[in-house]
Amino acid sequence: MSRRFRSPVERLVRVCRVFLWLGLVGLVVPILAGTKVVFLRNGDRLTGELLSENSRRIVLRTPATGRVTLQRDQIERIEEFPVRDLAGPGQPPAVPSAVPSATNPPVAVAPSPKATGAVTNAPPTVAPSTNAVAGSSLLWLPDWAHGLWTNWHGNVQIGANLGVGTANWQSTYANANVVKKWGRTTTLLNYALSYGMVNDVVNANRMYGTAKTDLAWTAQKHVYSYGQGSAGYDEIRRINVEYLTGAGMGYKVIDRSKTVLAAELGAQYQVFDYFKADDRADVAARFGENLTAQIGKDVRITQQLGFTPGFEDFTNYQIRFGFTLSVALFKPLTLNLNVLDNYFSQPAPGTADNDLQVSTTIGINF
Repeated sequence: MSRRFRSPVERLVRVCRVFLWLGLVGLVVPILAGTKVVFLRNGDRLTGELLSENSRRIVLRTPATGRVTLQRDQIERIEEFPVRDLAGPGQPPAVPSAVPSATNPPVAVAPSPKATGAVTNAPPTVAPSTNAVAGSSLLWLPDWAHGLWTNWHGNVQIGANLGVGTANWQSTYANANVVKKWGRTTTLLNYALSYGMVNDVVNANRMYGTAKTDLAWTAQKHVYSYGQGSAGYDEIRRINVEYLTGAGMGYKVIDRSKTVLAAELGAQYQVFDYFKADDRADVAARFGENLTAQIGKDVRITQQLGFTPGFEDFTNYQIRFGFTLSVALFKPLTLNLNVLDNYFSQPAPGTADNDLQVSTTIGINF
C-alpha cells in the first residue's frame, strides 16, 4: 500500500536501527568464528587469533599482548571458542590472563631443553592467571569480545561542491569503508550518503549502508560463504526505506598479494517502501563479482558488480556497479574518484530506470 513520505529524521532513525543490527551481527560472527583458547602448562590461558603453527611452535595474536610465539612444550592444549569446560573437572574456574603491571610483574615460562641438550629460544612473557584485574581496561569484557578492538582498517571520504551564479547549487558526499579480519572471516562495512540542492530545490538526498561477512571454508581461503544485509533511503527515487538480506557462496578466481578477483552466487530478499506507490518485496538470485587491485605503491582500484533477477519474474531485475579509484597523496590522505550506477528494470513510478552518481572525495586511511 502507499504511505506518506517520512521526514528525514524518521527515515534516518529507521535506517540506522536496521544497520545497527546488521553491523552487530557482522562483528560478532567473525569474532566467534576465529577465536582460539590456548591452555599453558603453568595454568595460564591465552585467547586470540591463531596466525600460524607447526610442529615446534604456534603464533597467536591476542588483544592484551599482541603477537605472541609459544613453544609446543609450553602448551597443554588448544581449543575452539567457546570452550566447554575452561577449568577442567574438579578444578577452580580459570581466570583470564591479563596485561603485566608494575605491581604484579610477568612470569616467564621456561621451556624444556631438547634431548640433544640444546636450549630453545626464550619463550614469550605471559602474565600469571592470578592477575585478573590489573593492567587493562578491557578485562571486564569476555575474552572473545577483546577481538572487537583489533584489526580494524578502512577509509573515510568527504567531498563537497559549491556554485553561485545564475544557478546556486551545492552538494555534499560522504563515504566510509571498514574492513575487519579475524581468523577465517572478513567483515566489510560500508556507509554512503549524498545531499544536494539547486536554487533551494533538493536534487539529491540518499543514504545507504551495507554489512557483509565472508567465512572461508579452507585454510587457503579460496572458497567462502557470505551473509550480507543493507538498508537505506533515496528521496529523489521516492524510496522511503529499502532493505535487504541475503547469503551465498563465493570463489576467489585470483588471489594474489596485490590482486583479488572473486565471483559470488547467492539469493536475497529485498523490500522497497515507496512514497506514493505500492510497497514491493522481491526474492531474487544474486550474481556478484568483486575486484581489488593495487597498482604500484600509490594507486588502488576496487570494483563491484551485482546482477539480481527475480525468481518469480526474470524481467524484474537490478544491476548495481561500483568503482573507486584511490590515489595516495601523502599519509594518510587519498584522492578518490567514485562511480556508482544503479539500474532498475521496474523503478518506482515517475522515476528513471538508471541512476548514475560520480563524485570526487578526499579520504583518510586508518
